[in-house]
Amino acid sequence: MPDSHMMCRERDDLTAPEARFLSMLRHWPLGPESQALVWADLAAELSPPRARACLSAFESFSARIARAAWTAPQVYAPETDALSPDEDALCRIVDAAARGAREEALSHAVFLVRPEALMPLLHSAERTGLPLLCAECRARLALCRTQPH
Repeated sequence: MPDSHMMCRERDDLTAPEARFLSMLRHWPLGPESQALVWADLAAELSPPRARACLSAFESFSARIARAAWTAPQVYAPETDALSPDEDALCRIVDAAARGAREEALSHAVFLVRPEALMPLLHSAERTGLPLLCAECRARLALCRTQPH
């Protein structure tokens, strides 16, 4: 488990992909209504096929955590600004995996899951994070196109 004395980030400190992942992490377990909101947000931002792929990977990621975590991760309520140490680590894992920083992702994952789950977890983290990272890139490109030169 990550060091409980380490300073965890606030929601405002997260990158756009991490913030979207945190929202998924906090809302998905709350049931069908919250899941519908997550779906609508992702489908609008990513397109329905990419959203389906992202959610499928997210469910795989979540299932791997549920099966192989040393202890169940602490997940705060959706409106909470602070991140739990577990949420912070999960966001960092998904972000690092999506950016191709496998060693960085592993350094966070090793505290959360048993060794046999590390590589499958990183694979599903990468598949979850890549569409979120791509959405951020597309948003930046769109913003650049609308800015006067």
